[in-house]
Amino acid sequence: MRVFKDTYLTGRFFTCLLLGIFALVMAYVFPLLLIWVAGALLMYAVMVLLELIALYRYKQGFEASRVVSDKLSNGEENPVRVEVRNRYPVGVHCRLIDEIPVEFQNRHISFSLNMMPGEQQGINYTLRPTKRGAYGFGKVRAFISTRLSLVERRYSFDLEREVAVYPSFMMMHRYELMAYGNYHPENGAIRTRALGGNMAFEQIKPYVVGDDPRTVNWKATAKHNHLMVNTYTEERSQQIYCLVDKGRTMQSPFNGMTMLDHAINTILTLSNVILKKGDRAGLITFSNTSRNCVKADNRVGQLNRISEFLYRLETHYQESDFEKLYISVVRQIPTRSLLILFTNFDTVTGMQRHLSALRRLASRHLVLIVLFENSELNKALERPVRGVKDVYFETIAAGFAMEKRQMVRELSQMGIRVILSKPEALTVNSINSYLDLKERKLI
Repeated sequence: MRVFKDTYLTGRFFTCLLLGIFALVMAYVFPLLLIWVAGALLMYAVMVLLELIALYRYKQGFEASRVVSDKLSNGEENPVRVEVRNRYPVGVHCRLIDEIPVEFQNRHISFSLNMMPGEQQGINYTLRPTKRGAYGFGKVRAFISTRLSLVERRYSFDLEREVAVYPSFMMMHRYELMAYGNYHPENGAIRTRALGGNMAFEQIKPYVVGDDPRTVNWKATAKHNHLMVNTYTEERSQQIYCLVDKGRTMQSPFNGMTMLDHAINTILTLSNVILKKGDRAGLITFSNTSRNCVKADNRVGQLNRISEFLYRLETHYQESDFEKLYISVVRQIPTRSLLILFTNFDTVTGMQRHLSALRRLASRHLVLIVLFENSELNKALERPVRGVKDVYFETIAAGFAMEKRQMVRELSQMGIRVILSKPEALTVNSINSYLDLKERKLI
């Protein structure tokens, strides 16, 4: 029967039962206690029966619903809310369990609350996914008991649904204002003064005090019989492509996410800033075999196209082929553009194998390479040395850190701009670098 399937015995039930058994044993030693023990056990059985009647008297004495967005933001704390309502005429105790997606490997999302008759409450918690893809929520189960708390009635609510974990759109909205300035307070960067005048003509307007006299339009002045000046704005509609390495070197984990997922979150945020600045954002992904492209554009819906492309991005575990990347860029990007390459090199030797392709890319386009700094190694270097083992480890870590700096020097000597950034500061550093290049009229 359904009643037996949904009925659970509590810890208090077994505690009282053990006390009853102990009392029966004592009544065997002291026969005068038997009548009192029998009466207590009978009263205990009546209390259990009364609680069962109170719980099952109403067919649907409890309600629960889950409120969660259709899309979750990767690497961010996403809010989830469970709303519950007590329809019993008496106060109840509720033990609530929400079956979150198996990807979180967490079976401890449970809550305990006391509810008055007719009361409605909301339970809020957050989930932080670290991988893109589809996540499935299960049922919400509520275990209800009265103040006696001897038995519980289980309610199972069929609230199964599938949500998609997309690149971090929360981060995108958080850094959206950077499109209207080229610095971010968290980074401590200062605004860079633009070199030279703005190049794109905007309009002709009457002269006001403070306008540059060199911008006076004499033909318009003669026509209107008062001073008119040309106004200019920053040049727009530049092509900005983000190149994403899907290879083996981008699979290293930091803060529970791979370098590739950190790069994907940054690319979505950076693309939003690029589009806000009036430039055209594009995307190319590459590995050892596959190369995919989203053509640079600034039309409505371009950000959604990039987001969907990044959501479906599949990773590869072999070393990426930069020669094939160069051929693909030559075919698909005929005009000079800014290429922001998100990649990682394990060693200087590994980087030198790709120098030829990078040099040829830099001869045709403005290239900005984004390398990842191993923040875990930096923390290890700051720890005190307590033995020979720590000395060896610190020496190896210092060697890796020195190789990263050597990569930056060699690339800079070839005229390739480089960002060496910690994963957690990748978004701010990338956006600031793009805005700095734009302010300097390099793109």
